[in-house]
Amino acid sequence: MRLIPAIFAMFSCLAAGTAAAQSYPAHPIRWLVPYPAGGGADNVARVVTQHLARKLGQAIVVDNRPGGNTIIGTQALLSAARDGYTVMNTAEQVAVNAALYPDLKYSAERDLDFVAPLVRTPLLLLARRDLPVSDAAGLLAYMKERGDRVTYGSWGQGGMNHLTMEALAGRVGVHPTHVPFPGAAPAIRDLLGGQIDLYFSDPATALPYLRTGKLKVLLVSTRERLPYLPDVPTVDESGYPGFDMYSWQGVLAPKGMPPQVRDILAAAIRDTLQQPDVNQELRDRGFIPDPGTPEQFRAFFLRSQAELGEIVRKRNIRIQ
Repeated sequence: MRLIPAIFAMFSCLAAGTAAAQSYPAHPIRWLVPYPAGGGADNVARVVTQHLARKLGQAIVVDNRPGGNTIIGTQALLSAARDGYTVMNTAEQVAVNAALYPDLKYSAERDLDFVAPLVRTPLLLLARRDLPVSDAAGLLAYMKERGDRVTYGSWGQGGMNHLTMEALAGRVGVHPTHVPFPGAAPAIRDLLGGQIDLYFSDPATALPYLRTGKLKVLLVSTRERLPYLPDVPTVDESGYPGFDMYSWQGVLAPKGMPPQVRDILAAAIRDTLQQPDVNQELRDRGFIPDPGTPEQFRAFFLRSQAELGEIVRKRNIRIQ
C-alpha cells in the first residue's frame, strides 16, 4: 500500500509544476552575471534581458556577482530556489573550472540545469604596433624563434583567451610567457604600452584600436574569416587545420528547475535572439547569436568542458 502515497506525491509534483508553468513568470527574474559590469557577459545580459523582459511581461534584474573565476556567482546560483526565478548568464569559465579546480564542491553536470545557449564570440589575436611582424606567417616564425621571450596577456588565468593562446602555442610547439590580468582593460593598456606582445581579444574591445592603428590584428581564432575583417586569416588556414575556438555564453539554472518553466524561458530566449533588432544589436557588439534548445546547450557545454579540460591538462595550466 506504500505505492499509493508515492504515486500521489508524484502526481502532486507534476500538478505543482504545471501550475507554476501556467503562471510563469509571476514576479521578476534575477539574472546573475558572474563577471563585473561592463564586460562581455554583462553586455550580452543587458541586451538580451531588456528585450526578454518585454516578451515575458516581467522585469528581469541583472545581478553582477564577479570573483573567483565565476565560482562566487555559481555558488549564488546554487543557493537559490529551483523555481526558474534565478538564472545565470555565464561563459565557458564554468565549464573550464572542473579542470582548473580539482576540489570544486559542485559539478555542472550534476548540479546545474541547462536552459539556453546565447552567443558565440570569435577572438582576434592582437599584437603591439611595433612588434616586428606584419602577417600570420611572420608571427608564427617569430614565436618559434623567440620561444618563452614572447609574452601574451589574458583577462585571467583559465579564461578563454588564455586557453586559446595555449591551444595555438601547443600546435606551434612553443611556450610563450603568460601574463594574466584582472580583466581586459588592463591587458589592453599594457599591450598598447608595449609591456606585452600579444593578446587574444573579443571584437568589441579590439575594433576601436584597430581602426585607429594603435594595435594590429594577425589572426582570427574561428574556422572562418570574419565579414568585417575579410583580410585577416584564420589559424586554420595558416597551417593548423581544424583550429576553431571562440568564447561562448549561455543560461544556467540550479538543478531541479521545473521542466515546463525551463521550456518557457528557453523558448522565450530563443525567440528573443531571433528578433532582427536583437540579432543585429548583438552582432554590432561583436557577438554571434546562437539560439538553441536546452538539450543542444547541454550537449555543447559537456563537449566544450571535455575539450577545454584537455587543453588545461596538456598545457599543464595551474591557478596560481
